[in-house]
Amino acid sequence: MRVTRTSPGDLKALAREGIAPRDFANPDTRVRHRAMMELLADAVERLGDPTLGLKAGESVEPGDFETLEFAYRSCADMREAIHCAGRYMFLMHGAQETRLLEYGDVAAWELRVTDDVEQLPAANDFALASTCWIARRYTGERNVLREVHFMHQVATSETEYARVFDGAEIKLGMPHNALVFARSHLDAPMSLAHPGLNHAFELHANAMIERIRRSQSTQGRVRQLLLEYLAAGDVNMSDMARRTGMSVATLRRRLAEEGTSHSQLLDDVRRELADRYLADRNLAISEVAFLLGFSHVTAFYKAFRRWSRGPTPAAFRAQAQARPTSTSALLSAVNKA
Repeated sequence: MRVTRTSPGDLKALAREGIAPRDFANPDTRVRHRAMMELLADAVERLGDPTLGLKAGESVEPGDFETLEFAYRSCADMREAIHCAGRYMFLMHGAQETRLLEYGDVAAWELRVTDDVEQLPAANDFALASTCWIARRYTGERNVLREVHFMHQVATSETEYARVFDGAEIKLGMPHNALVFARSHLDAPMSLAHPGLNHAFELHANAMIERIRRSQSTQGRVRQLLLEYLAAGDVNMSDMARRTGMSVATLRRRLAEEGTSHSQLLDDVRRELADRYLADRNLAISEVAFLLGFSHVTAFYKAFRRWSRGPTPAAFRAQAQARPTSTSALLSAVNKA
């Protein structure tokens, strides 16, 4: 989108997935692999530019890969960084795995596609060009590539391949995308190595992966729908079943298999949001009740006292305002880095 200067609202494939421009502000938004290939195919055809993947890979900016990149760049050396990228690739791509192969004086950073979605040449180009970018940026080394392996059969541009990959030998029609280089390059120190930050980012990455995996369950989908439609009040079992494409009986059974229920999830979501809303003094308690989908303030008071085992919303707000706030050490470290 950055390279093509396209706005989210112009992407038909996203609209078909039910993803609106506002979803771009949500870091938990995920797009199916197949839909991403449709987006890319549309862009290549519309622009008539088969090198779009290479251009996108070269246009990557620091921080684009977020937590994955922060964990990667704070590793001690290239070997450790590649293993780190492999552990957390799921944050960026649910259908791609990476691994490091070492044999003799050669090493290969391999990128494997794990589903049956056809990978476009532009997607392969982006994967390898952006991987090159991140390695060069944080080691400061160039001209180390011996070979570049592409899964597609025909080069999108031999001239551009030579330029982007420093004249390395290009091999097409390979089983997996890969960068092949001298094994000694694995010992190259990372320019932003920091053991403390690395530990913090890996903890954060693990927590993010766990949250994503939970969101992909039935209860995760229902929780997301509850968050979206709570204020409108359209959150009964029938509404949730319709929006998930299930019958009420099927939805009830699947939630039970995951150890929960619609009423329990609704209660949990309301309780979590209540804590957040009450901390905001700009919201009247009656507004908080409305945002949580209660038709009457008294119903909210009754539910809240059950959650808090005593304190009223007003008392909880007073206590919350009295507590000191703290800045996340992790975000502070990111800003300093």
